[in-house]
Amino acid sequence: MLTPPTPHRVVPLVTELGTVAGHRLVLLSVEVYATWSDLRFARIDVASERPLPRRVPPAEAWTVTGPDGPIEVLDAVGRGDRAFSNGEVRLAASPSDAGETWTVEVEVLAGEEPVTATVELPPV
Repeated sequence: MLTPPTPHRVVPLVTELGTVAGHRLVLLSVEVYATWSDLRFARIDVASERPLPRRVPPAEAWTVTGPDGPIEVLDAVGRGDRAFSNGEVRLAASPSDAGETWTVEVEVLAGEEPVTATVELPPV
């Protein structure tokens, strides 16, 4: 029987990325596994000017950079409705136990300026 993966730790973030065309993005947490991470986020409609093509920005809309350069984004999935959705971005790396800084950039809507935030992942 296979044992499901369990997170080594969960780092709370609650970091505002910003609002684009009435879509507010908030980074909630990072779930750290042995060889990957899940970046959890929420998207809140605050009088949006136009709906997103899908409930959450797709994988290609996300750029995450760590101390060694870009971190590969494997997938971005979400659930919810037009007013609120939440999701996760699967990353092909885990932060160091010594701690590190990540920069997260998201193109919420094509043709709009991306939103960016820097998050500190503390040492274990």
